[in-house]
Amino acid sequence: MKKECNNCEYNFKGICAGNGDLYKNGEPIIDGTKCCSGWGANIDFFCEEKRTAPRFLREAFNDCSLFYDDFSKQCDAYFSGEYIPINIFDAVKFIYGLSMVDIAVLMDVSFGVVYRAKVQGITEKRINQFSKALCIPTDILLVGTTEIFPALREGKKKLFTQSNIKEKLDSMPKWKSYLSAEISSEYLGCPLELAKTFARIDKFYWTTDLETDDFTESEILLINYIAKCNPYRKVLTSLEYSLDRACKPHIHMSFAPQKE
Repeated sequence: MKKECNNCEYNFKGICAGNGDLYKNGEPIIDGTKCCSGWGANIDFFCEEKRTAPRFLREAFNDCSLFYDDFSKQCDAYFSGEYIPINIFDAVKFIYGLSMVDIAVLMDVSFGVVYRAKVQGITEKRINQFSKALCIPTDILLVGTTEIFPALREGKKKLFTQSNIKEKLDSMPKWKSYLSAEISSEYLGCPLELAKTFARIDKFYWTTDLETDDFTESEILLINYIAKCNPYRKVLTSLEYSLDRACKPHIHMSFAPQKE
């Protein structure tokens, strides 16, 4: 969407209520397709921008890691083909479709090792491990912008051409087995085999207005499972799932009554 007077929050039925450099406060808006320095998103623009933003920006905004102005500017820059900041683990999820759980399994380390690397940065002693697990050069891990996307796509090809990659990702080290057992018995009451799939998820946020094109298969399966099997017999409207540093799940759901 183009930012213009028509979708500005200061457009009150064709009258400007802002303090930009195009119309004075109280003046009629003659041309709604123009935009001034005082533009602000109305609710329709805000919802559409949030819905269509790339996943890593949308989730950073949901986490309050980005103020709205920064979120909006980075959306504009991204869709204009400019490089914008990104955490390497968010980039890997966006390009590879792999979670921090998956990366920990590939590296044969605990979830906490990867979690700390995301929050505090990859340590020198671990950088070769991450590089080997993801099939990318070590310098790519330290760039920190979307400039690395082409290199990650090449790394993804190399990783997924490995003959045993599915077996690796489905393997169950002790910490992952414990996580799946918790999901099965304490959090969702689902079959253990399903919980093993859900245990690959590290974090996501979904609402009914979001497409699932950039969600992983495990995330989509969890959304569909809760939508169909919730005990409230209501319509699932939002779902937020995350693992904390100790690899404990946190699940928040919202429901609406079934339509008659």
